[in-house]
Parts: sequence; structure tokens; C-alpha cells
Amino acid sequence: MAEKSITIDVAAGIATITLRRPEVLNALDSRAHRAIAAAFDELERAENVAVIVIAAEGRAFCAGSDLREIGQLSGRAEQEYVELDFRTKSRIATYPKPVIAAIQGYCVGGGMELALACDLRIAATDAVFSMPEVTLGSLPGSGGLQRLAPVVGAGIAKEWILTGKRVGAEEAHQRGLVNLVVAPEELPAAAHELATELAGKSPLAMRLAKVALTPEPLADRGLVAAFQMLAGDATHSQPSYSAATRRFSDAAN
Repeated sequence: MAEKSITIDVAAGIATITLRRPEVLNALDSRAHRAIAAAFDELERAENVAVIVIAAEGRAFCAGSDLREIGQLSGRAEQEYVELDFRTKSRIATYPKPVIAAIQGYCVGGGMELALACDLRIAATDAVFSMPEVTLGSLPGSGGLQRLAPVVGAGIAKEWILTGKRVGAEEAHQRGLVNLVVAPEELPAAAHELATELAGKSPLAMRLAKVALTPEPLADRGLVAAFQMLAGDATHSQPSYSAATRRFSDAAN
């Protein structure tokens, strides 16, 4: 591959998956989704890995889906992308070992859904969270509609999703979206410290606790997945969507 979407580093029981597409604010395309899913498959089999940290290179954690790719898709191809995106986040959410997101800068759209799929989230003070899809004429498509409310409460989740509000790190911490806020230069060390603490605990107890806390995970091919696929296809075909996403992309860059 000409481009390496992610890197994986393993040390002392901790695997760090780093998103490496800083030129597009670590927006995820199909290749990046497949690379992440393959990494989780590989690391689940690795007996020397107890915890995963998802980090990112550059000034953003993840700006969601790569609009350069999505803008070229329609019909079944677009539905397949939504399915792939949904599966990636579900793979992370149902991973049997703890997963920590280390978040800096933009964490928006599918990037926020990526963070929500993780068990714990540490944010730098410069982190900005948002689900702008409704304001663009679309819907969060990879579990955000379902995962945000249990974390921050239904009322706050509706406010954030319906308005597309930008939320800073401190407010995210107050609402329970973020477990810890640190200075940007302290983010890697803070994530490593928490991962080290978790890595020292019983793997079986961790796995059972995760299952008990989320007894009914979102199914890759269930009712929710089918709804998200069809909703994405329907909303993205609206004339206003292309113009709105172009403006959003230009503003982000």
C-alpha cells in the first residue's frame, strides 16, 4: 500500500493503534476501516496484549469519514460503506479487552463514534467533540445514535445530535463522555498510565465486566445496522447534502 493508514505498537501488554492520516485530520476511508478491523482481529489473538489504546497523529483524533471517498459513492456502494463503518465500530465496542481512546483536536462525526465505541476516553484540553451529521442533512451512521445516550443521558444526547453542537473537553468531561482531561503534551503518558493499570488486572474479570455492562451490543447485521445503511442512502441522496458536506469539509481544513 502506498499509504499506511495505521500503525500498531505493542509493549508491556499494551497495543497502541495510531491513526496516520493527518493530512485529512485522520478521516477514515474504506482502507482505514479494514486496517483497523484487521488489527483488532490480530490483537485479540495475541496473548501478550491486555489493553488497546487508539491514538492519532497530528492535530486531530478523527474527523469522521473521508468525504473525498463518500462523495464518489452512491446506491449499493454507499450502503456497503455505511455497513463497513458500522462493523468497524461494532468490532471495537465488542472487543473482549479494554480499549482506550486518546483524543486530541477534532473528534467529530464518525470520529466521535469511534471514541464512543471505546470503553474509556482521555482527552487533551484542545479536544473538540461534535456530531454534525443532522445539520448536514444526514445521520450519525456507525452507532453514535445508540451509544451516546447511555454515556451522557438522553436529553444531552438529543441536544448534541439535533443541534450538531461543538463540545469542548471540559464540558465533555462534566457530561461523562470523557473520563479524564489533560494537557496535550500529557496525553500519551496519561493514556499509557491508565492502560498499564488495566493491564495489571484479571483479563477474565475485565471481559465479564464489559459483557455485563453492555449485555446487548449492536449487531452488525441487525435492525439498527439495516436502518443506518438505508438512512445513509436516503439522506445522502438529498440535493442539499452534497453542498453541505462541501462547506463542512472546507471549514474543517
